[in-house]
Amino acid sequence: MESTSTELSCGSCALSRICLPAHLSARETRILAGAVERGRELQSGARLIRAGARMDALYVVRSGSAKSCGVMNDGEEYVRAFNLPGEVAGLEGFADGHHTCDLVALEPLRYCRIPLGRLERLMETLPGLRREVLRLLGQSLEEAQRMRTEVSMVDARGRLASFLVDLSRRLERRNLPPMHFRLSMSRRDIARHLGLTLETVSRSLGAFRSAGWVEVRARYIKLLQPKALAALLAH
Repeated sequence: MESTSTELSCGSCALSRICLPAHLSARETRILAGAVERGRELQSGARLIRAGARMDALYVVRSGSAKSCGVMNDGEEYVRAFNLPGEVAGLEGFADGHHTCDLVALEPLRYCRIPLGRLERLMETLPGLRREVLRLLGQSLEEAQRMRTEVSMVDARGRLASFLVDLSRRLERRNLPPMHFRLSMSRRDIARHLGLTLETVSRSLGAFRSAGWVEVRARYIKLLQPKALAALLAH
């Protein structure tokens, strides 16, 4: 299923400054590159990780985007996170050795795969990689805590504003247009991620548009007043 082609090494990849090698030395990056497998392209809707499956690798999105999602006790789907190029997926599997979320492609997706056995051996010998994995785990925990705080303390418009501002910043880090972009995720997925209803997300977007803060054309968003959106988080 996976290819071990060296068509693109970690050191030459445009995403290296925001991916796992970002804080590694040149030597550590070369060693890590030897453990990375590059998977085939997945089509929109395909699952790269299945909830309940044993964790056997760590994944990094190389191009496209994906959602980490699961099903609650009442059968409703929730979306834990959206994964962009350069972002690691599957970290939650470290908890008990099994994944708790599906990872589903939102558009044609390419990815890198690091088999768990190789990763564990490298973490024993490469201090930089060990620190980076720990940093990613801490970052994941911090983001989960931030989301819980927003759900309990921030109103619907504030949550949506936070999502748009954060997405803009993440796109900018990837040298992609931060103020005018296409949402790869549906409004329903956004609602499930923010703990809102689809109708509330649509109304909030409409309110932003009426205020002159955004332009909305189907899935295309243009941020006209990002500071106004960010200011909602302080209320």
